[in-house]
Amino acid sequence: MTSPTKEVSKVIDAPIGEVWAIISAWGSERLWFPGVIKSSVEGFGIGSVRTLTFSDHSFSVSERLEVADPSTHTISYLILRDDDKMKKSRGTLSLTEVDDDGAKTRFTWTGRSEWIAPEFKPQLEDMLDGMFNGAIDAVAKIVTK
Repeated sequence: MTSPTKEVSKVIDAPIGEVWAIISAWGSERLWFPGVIKSSVEGFGIGSVRTLTFSDHSFSVSERLEVADPSTHTISYLILRDDDKMKKSRGTLSLTEVDDDGAKTRFTWTGRSEWIAPEFKPQLEDMLDGMFNGAIDAVAKIVTK
């Protein structure tokens, strides 16, 4: 198993079911993910591919859904593009209840790659930090209105 390239974890003041309802809607990221100007999905469920187009980085990324487990509140995906900077990159979003009354949720987003060019790793870590923090904050804003 590779070590995480980047991991961001935050507590959201909302029940796990409300957060799960947003992040498990594979292909709807345009509605909540900062900087995504277009999102689409081909197929349904495990194996389906979403494509996200970002405004600020002027790029698109396609990701294949590998895990969508409502019992563990986990989503995992594989990025379908390898290049000379990174290989076999994956993301995992996981939710856990924080307190006994179920009013708070820990949202953890982890990015991993089997290989990253050493000179690219700091840039990738910074980019993922901004993306993961921004996305978690956006979900928190929606569910705590």
